[in-house]
Amino acid sequence: MAVIENTLIEEFAPIRLTLDRIGPFQYRLEEFDFTDAEDEPCNLFLMVSKNGRGKTTVLEILVAMMNMLGQTELDEFGFEDLDHGSGRAQWDIRVKLNHNGRKETVLLSLLAGRLGEDTALRAWGESDLKRIGASVWQRGGFRRLASGRMEAIGISSEWIKDFTALIGYGIGERQQIFEGDPLTYPTLLYFSAYRDIIPVRDMERSITTPKGWGYYPVHNFAVEGRVWNESLDNLLIWLKWLDDGRFDKAVKIVNQRVFHGSSTYLKGVRKDPPEAVIVTENYEHRLDRLSSGEKSLVQMFLRIGAHMTRNTLLLIDEVDVHLHTQWRYRLLYDLKKLAKEYYPSLTIIVTSHAYEIMKAFALELVEENLRKGGHIIETPEEEEKAGRIVAEARSIDNGESEK
Repeated sequence: MAVIENTLIEEFAPIRLTLDRIGPFQYRLEEFDFTDAEDEPCNLFLMVSKNGRGKTTVLEILVAMMNMLGQTELDEFGFEDLDHGSGRAQWDIRVKLNHNGRKETVLLSLLAGRLGEDTALRAWGESDLKRIGASVWQRGGFRRLASGRMEAIGISSEWIKDFTALIGYGIGERQQIFEGDPLTYPTLLYFSAYRDIIPVRDMERSITTPKGWGYYPVHNFAVEGRVWNESLDNLLIWLKWLDDGRFDKAVKIVNQRVFHGSSTYLKGVRKDPPEAVIVTENYEHRLDRLSSGEKSLVQMFLRIGAHMTRNTLLLIDEVDVHLHTQWRYRLLYDLKKLAKEYYPSLTIIVTSHAYEIMKAFALELVEENLRKGGHIIETPEEEEKAGRIVAEARSIDNGESEK
């Protein structure tokens, strides 16, 4: 990749994440393999564990490392163990590029934290690269020195320089949202477990460009409504003002994926005061008057529609939070449908502490355009106990077969 123009990113797919001295993972290297049995990147991945085992840590690390894309200088990672501790991380991603018809598949390792001179926590040899279909290994990111100063990694690589420039060139570029997005830049949409919609308190409301409008490597969503230009009301008002069909698409998405089969629906927006209008059994009210489960779903599907690119990583922490059992299954069905529709350009990674969610994911069931994977985070003691149970079971089976 020698120049930026006419370069398309055809794939940006997580392969592996390696953590050391990060959060709960202080005493051993912890690896998360995002590939399936055929060494292909999963587009639907589930992490399950008890509370406090590090699910949120994994997602927040991915957010911090994705924020490095397009950056030539960095003051901080935005993650405590990387900024002030001894933490270090490596995120391996398969990147497919198309430059004027010439295609290239690269294993890109994003690196961060207190790294040594060799930088990598996990090396990739020729046989490893061949296994995942990559031809070359590139490393980029930032090393935090003992002095606290940040040092860029990969500055001698022309490929890293060009890729960084490519992402930087796209930041802020306009997107054609709510329908097939022509932008191929990779973006990460992170929904924290504390997602909510609260009343907008700003008295001065106007038709204002929403914060984060356009392309950015990371969009981080939690509580909506604290500030007008960051609210869902503002987003919908803005789409209505554009009057190019995207408002109607947004309303349709919400009503189909959230309110289908119920007496509630998104009616549209009003001018005074400017805000979204929800109707429940002929009663009009604001977005923040919805139930916690409804608010969570409205936020998710509006933001996904507004910020997706052709290479999107969708991270949802505690996917089942606030949701009734029936809604949990419905949401998982909708997420599966999204992954299938946008295969292979959408990767969905979700976490849960409810082991029954694994049944809804049906990891063992083969489904067209779905590559499913999962990871159960356990302590060494839990892993040792599980190993003893498996060993005892095998011993019993062997004894019975010998008899």
